[in-house]
Amino acid sequence: MLRSPSLPLALLVSALLIGCGKSDSVATPSTPAQPGQPAAPTPGQPVGTPPAPAPTPEAKLPRGDWSSASTWPGGKVPAAGEIVSLPAGKRVVLDVSPPDLAGIIVPPGSALEFAEQDLTLKAEWIMVHGELRIGSAEKPFVHRADIVLTDSKPGENIMDMGDRVLGVMDGTLELHGQARRPWTRLSATAQAGAPTLTLQDAPDWQAGDHLTLTSTDFSVNQTEEVTVKSVSGKQVTLAAPLKYTHWGADSTFGGKTVSERAEVGLLSRNVKISASEDALKTGLGVHLMVMGKGQARIEGAELMRVGQRNALRRYPVHFHQLGSSPTSYVRGSSIHTSFNRCIVVHGTRDVWIQNNVTYDSVGHCLFLEDGDETGNTISGNLLTLVRKPDSKRGEKPLLDSDKRPAAFWISHPANKVSGNVAAGVEGTGFWYALPEHPTGLATVRGATIWPRRTPLGTFENNLAHSGDRGLNVDNGPKPDGTTGPSYFEPLKDPANAKSDAVPATFNTFSAYKQRDQGVWLRGRGLTLRGAVLVDNAIGVTLAADKSTLLDSLLVGETANLGQPESWEEKGAGGRSLPRPWEATFPIRGYQFYDGHVTVQNSSFAAFKPDSVRQASGLGYLMGNSFSLRPFNNAQGVKWLDDSTRAYFPPAEVGKDGDLAATFLDTDGSVTGKAGRSVTTSPLLRGASDCAAQAAWNASVCAGNYLRFWLDEVNGGNIAPLRVTNAGGTGIDLVGTPSGFTFFTTTVRGGERYTLAPNGTSGHLRLGFEGAKTGDVLSFTLPVGGDPALYRDWWISDNNRMKKVALADLPAASGDSYALESGKLHLKMVVQKDRDFAAVDICASTLCK
Repeated sequence: MLRSPSLPLALLVSALLIGCGKSDSVATPSTPAQPGQPAAPTPGQPVGTPPAPAPTPEAKLPRGDWSSASTWPGGKVPAAGEIVSLPAGKRVVLDVSPPDLAGIIVPPGSALEFAEQDLTLKAEWIMVHGELRIGSAEKPFVHRADIVLTDSKPGENIMDMGDRVLGVMDGTLELHGQARRPWTRLSATAQAGAPTLTLQDAPDWQAGDHLTLTSTDFSVNQTEEVTVKSVSGKQVTLAAPLKYTHWGADSTFGGKTVSERAEVGLLSRNVKISASEDALKTGLGVHLMVMGKGQARIEGAELMRVGQRNALRRYPVHFHQLGSSPTSYVRGSSIHTSFNRCIVVHGTRDVWIQNNVTYDSVGHCLFLEDGDETGNTISGNLLTLVRKPDSKRGEKPLLDSDKRPAAFWISHPANKVSGNVAAGVEGTGFWYALPEHPTGLATVRGATIWPRRTPLGTFENNLAHSGDRGLNVDNGPKPDGTTGPSYFEPLKDPANAKSDAVPATFNTFSAYKQRDQGVWLRGRGLTLRGAVLVDNAIGVTLAADKSTLLDSLLVGETANLGQPESWEEKGAGGRSLPRPWEATFPIRGYQFYDGHVTVQNSSFAAFKPDSVRQASGLGYLMGNSFSLRPFNNAQGVKWLDDSTRAYFPPAEVGKDGDLAATFLDTDGSVTGKAGRSVTTSPLLRGASDCAAQAAWNASVCAGNYLRFWLDEVNGGNIAPLRVTNAGGTGIDLVGTPSGFTFFTTTVRGGERYTLAPNGTSGHLRLGFEGAKTGDVLSFTLPVGGDPALYRDWWISDNNRMKKVALADLPAASGDSYALESGKLHLKMVVQKDRDFAAVDICASTLCK
């Protein structure tokens, strides 16, 4: 009888060749919702179906029962404490619950199959090179099957996969439990203290089942785990009353329905993989790792006490460097009490992750690791209570980004992400964290892969609520494991930076109860279409260019008041606030920033100031030090009630962007007059053709507004730069934080401004953009000596600007300047087929 004290050398070498390196440091689309309608995912609806796998040779192996002595070489059934290697060329059917084992090896050409009866298998670890099977896709297992991995011998390192591992090295794992309804929603609000839930669908759940019930407030801690006492139709009676209120009603705004109903997910399954209870103290849960040519098909399974605290490569389910694996999947299953992530797809393509429920995990939950993971289908999943590492529990972040974890961490855009829910996340629901090139093990081969330039696959009908940020397309990983600003600009040929742009549309996304904002997109050519964003601190910010919010619905506050904790500051009517530590924070729907960005054909409701805080449908990014475009615009906006249409908080000291905040009302759908601009700039709002809007802390003005900028090219300190208009009103600019040598603000076309730097410069470059051919701006500024001026960054003697007498300057054609008494008087004219004008001002020959 084969009793193997150590693993076969050939298999160990195979594992090492495949490699478990240190890189871990770092279908058919569903129909989108109609524009402006809620895009809440339909519970349990798959998007496409995985291809059927080829029949495995193990299915035809001769059978031997575990309990039969004749199955085993030597004629002796395995005893407690042994490492058991299955006999070669045989399908061993587990027909009894064996004593606790030290380990199990399923060699190549062998199989371990559970008989259709209640069974428990306990071992320190299991290594599969052949096949481990519980049920099949065609005939799911209907009894109870429990695999419990113990840890009486800590510190083992099985095939370099560590301890307490269910490893699949070149083998096949088949786990097929009964099909159950994975999740649904409430059909009525469940109040704190209530003993029952009323659901939208009649579940196939039963007494003793465990459920996750999502928070419908800002706090992730209002996510609850409950136990079923009984089920009658759509009503579930619980073993204990609820601690929190969970919303289960819809709201209507202008004929449009908004849903914030709590999700209810099933955690219990009849096929279960778990660590023994000591894992609750040690944080050493089961990790399931698929490597080499391995395959895993997991459905109707429960994984509990899984993942290993603070450990790289030790995750509940880990598809590791498989390449294309289109017949592998995890679907209709649950993962809960995870000490480290949920599902990790690493160097693997084309897997299917569908209709799963997760609850109570640490760090990024569903994690596409390096940035070369493409073609994966991620649909219908409900991910709840995703926690950041807590040092009080001995938890540390594997990556810096785990400090604000994502339910869905997507590192390459070419994947299908549809119909998912991220509920109760101490970070971000859906994070498109796109590296410039893949990181980790993919660094070398990934040099030709450009995630930030690759067209978007499918992103539609997803929902995030009860977190900090719903959808974040920014903050991509860097090679050192940290993240930094990342610009998503998809191109037809990602390897060619000059290739044609390919628009990216994020369809029918919903977000509510986000403490930060529903959506943040950074990039170019991005559209957020058909979004439903309600009850958020901020609905959406496009930190982008040529990007649009389209056909969407934004609501400030619904009837869902929430249940604030006793220590929290409360809003009007006792409602919970997105930022109870900053109760006066002004909520807003669409937040202008960067540019050129647009809000178009979208509806707003319930943005109303109250005794606690301001509110508005439109606004600008607060505390902004950076450049923006005053030709950012609104068009086709619909107001479903008497919401405050715009509001600009007072500018923060030293924040130049605040002083420049301006947007264009293209068609009059905001101000009532087409072509007017809304501005809070002190330089602009006092003009005679401006009408003050006190409730907006802004003015509505005629005229053409441009972005002005000035750069101290040599990096000298000339801050603050005072800019004064013809009426004598001035502002002081401190410059952008990148060096405080670049200054920008909003100016009005056809006007004259005086510039007063705090110091001298040998090389200034200034200009404006957003103009039309023939537009003029004039500036006066102090200079020393007789400087040379050059047009449009072209420093050459034949491109010098024309010098005229001061009296002749107003009538001069084209770019011209005059000098008088140490002052430079500059007239800049936009040339044909341009929307900008620029000039270099060079003292002596310093620019050459």
